[in-house]
Amino acid sequence: MAYEEHKHVTAMSVKMHAKIKQNNDGSIHGELDSIYFEEPFTFTNIMSMIEMMETTFDTKGFPEKHLLPRTFGKAKQRLRKHELDLPAFAKERSAVKEIVDTQEQHTHAKTCNFEISVRFRHNAEWQGSVKWIEKDETKRFSSIIEFVRQVNEALEE
Repeated sequence: MAYEEHKHVTAMSVKMHAKIKQNNDGSIHGELDSIYFEEPFTFTNIMSMIEMMETTFDTKGFPEKHLLPRTFGKAKQRLRKHELDLPAFAKERSAVKEIVDTQEQHTHAKTCNFEISVRFRHNAEWQGSVKWIEKDETKRFSSIIEFVRQVNEALEE
């Protein structure tokens, strides 16, 4: 999917596809794809996936943030910039991909695919739905922690 600088924001803009893998030791990694990425973003934990999604939403200004979260130090400056630094993410992506590939050679990972749709970002939280593609099952969430729990339940099942 190609990234375009002036792409119109629509209801489809909030949909992202996540291929999440869980190793035998419980560690999570995978790939996140969006219409805004030239290639999937590789992550080594759920927090880096959430941060990438949040950065993408901030860059596009949709779904609109209704509150700025409290942060320490330089994170405040990053929140004000609302820029998706694609070259930096591309460099980080290749380094992370090497780590993930090495991990997968030594472990058997369970894989689940999700379609994530964040509709609102009220009260410094996400509200939306997550569809577990393999089971064709959709659940709504009203916070990031609820979203993470739903993904975790799918991986444990």
